[in-house]
Amino acid sequence: MPAAANAPVATTAPPEEPCTNAPRTDENDKRPRCGGIGAAVAPRAYHVVGGSGDPVDDTICDISQSFVLNGRMFGVEFSGGVDGTYKFVRTPNIPGLHWSAGGRYHIEFPDGADKPGTLTTEGGGTTTAGSQSRTTSGGEHFTLTPVDNCGGAT
Repeated sequence: MPAAANAPVATTAPPEEPCTNAPRTDENDKRPRCGGIGAAVAPRAYHVVGGSGDPVDDTICDISQSFVLNGRMFGVEFSGGVDGTYKFVRTPNIPGLHWSAGGRYHIEFPDGADKPGTLTTEGGGTTTAGSQSRTTSGGEHFTLTPVDNCGGAT
């Protein structure tokens, strides 16, 4: 006897990916965001404080995009995301002196992206004065605190 035309058909739904509130790793990051169906997650802004030689007190509007932290003497550009690279993009304009530096960084939010976290750098640089150069290596530590509004910062 033939099967009924309106008999139920068994289907298997693909497994649902768990939601996350972590910043997007790049433009291809399609992981669903928590907060409800269709809820758009706004870029999270953070107030950043720290550093030793040239302290920073700045705000980042969106850590998933490249950003610059500015101290009094130096500006440092970060590639964006929770892991990446950094480099000096602004140095003092002192005739005869030249600075260059770069390395890697990592951002961690042990209690979630809505709680304070840390940004740690690891790298090196060179200071040149005339024919003499000095190379150094080390790292810096910063505290990131979520803020509601980036206040026009980048």
